[in-house]
Amino acid sequence: MITNTPSALLTFGGISIPAGCRRIFITAELEPSNGDPRIQPTGFPDVGPVLYPDPAEKDGLICLIESEPSMANWLEAVCLADKYTGTLKEAFKGLPYIILTDTGAANGIFKTSSTIDGHRFASEYIMGAKGRLSGVGIASNMSAFQAPPHENKEMVELVKARLGMPSGDTCPAANVPEIYRLAMEYDPFALIHGFQISVKNKLTFVGLRSPRAITGSIVGLNCDRLTVPGIKFDPIGTGDAGQAIFQKVRITAKKIEARFSIDVGLLTSLRLDTPGVSGAPGQHQETRTQLLLAIALWKVAAFLELMSVELSLRTECKLRIKNGTKPEIKLEGGNQPSTQDFPYSAIAALTLTTQVGAALPGTEAEQAARSPRVLKF
Repeated sequence: MITNTPSALLTFGGISIPAGCRRIFITAELEPSNGDPRIQPTGFPDVGPVLYPDPAEKDGLICLIESEPSMANWLEAVCLADKYTGTLKEAFKGLPYIILTDTGAANGIFKTSSTIDGHRFASEYIMGAKGRLSGVGIASNMSAFQAPPHENKEMVELVKARLGMPSGDTCPAANVPEIYRLAMEYDPFALIHGFQISVKNKLTFVGLRSPRAITGSIVGLNCDRLTVPGIKFDPIGTGDAGQAIFQKVRITAKKIEARFSIDVGLLTSLRLDTPGVSGAPGQHQETRTQLLLAIALWKVAAFLELMSVELSLRTECKLRIKNGTKPEIKLEGGNQPSTQDFPYSAIAALTLTTQVGAALPGTEAEQAARSPRVLKF
C-alpha cells in the first residue's frame, strides 16, 4: 500500500520516505552460505578480479565481488516471471512494457522484449527498424490512449512525433521532458535503470537519455587474495594438452556487503505529469514518482529475499544474508530518523497492481492492452 502525507513522499511496506529525501542507501552484510571463506569474485578479461586499497585506510584491500552492471541485471531479473520472454510477475500486473513478435500480434513468434533487452524500450531492436508499430497510436500525451492507429511505422517515428522533431536531430529544449512521459507510458523500468536513444542515421540527439536511478554492488572488505590450483584432464587422450594445470584467483574477506543506492532526487526531478492547459503542471506527477520509487524499493527487497537463503552468483560464489544481522536503510535528506531496519520480506511480498492503476490512467481494457504492448519485428 502506497500512501503519502505532507511530510512524507512515500510510505510503502512499513518504510516512510520523508519529503525532501534525496537519496536512499540500503546495505546488507553477507556471508558465504557453504561455510567456505574462499570466494570467487567477478573477473574481467585481461584484468581479472578488481582489488584496490581503501582510500580511507579503514577497510584494507577492497574487492569488487559483483559489479554495478551485473547487479542491474539481477535487479531486473527479480521482476520477471519468465526470464526468456521477459514476462513480468503478477506483482506488476498492468505495468507497461513492450514485446516484439514476428507478426505484431501477441500470439506471434516471440523475438525480444523491453524487460530483457539492453536499454529497455530504447533497445536498437525496439527503437530501430525492427520495432514496427502495429495498431499503436501516436498520442500527444499520456491520457490519449485511443489515438488513430499508426500502422507499420518504426518506434523511432513515434519518438520524433511526440518530441516535435521533424528533422530527426533537432529537438526544442522545452520538449525534452516528453521523453520521460513516453518512457512512463511504454516502459517505466527504463526510468529506473536508465536508457539512451540513438538510432543511426535516424535519431542521434544526445539529450534523449536518462541515467540509472538505482545502482548496486557487492564488495568484500579487508580482503586477501589467494590462488588455488585447477586441473583439466583429458580422459580420452586425444587432446594436445593431455593434462593442463592452471591457477584460479579467489579471495577471503573479513566483511562482505551488498550496497544499493536509489537516487530519489533524480526520480522526483523527472517530468512525468500529463501536461495541463498551455503547459501548466498536469496530473499524476506525484503518483508516478511514487510508483517508480516503490518499484525501486521492491527490486532491492526481492533481491535480498533471495539472499535470505542463498544466491549463487557464480559456481564458487554462493552468498546469503549473514546470520544475526538485518539489512539497513539510510535516508539522506528530510526530517525523519535516517537509519532503520529494512523490512525486505514484507516489501517483497507486496504487489503494485493498485499503484500501477492509479499512476497510469485508462480503463482496465486500455491498461491490459499496454501490458504488454506488442510491436512487429
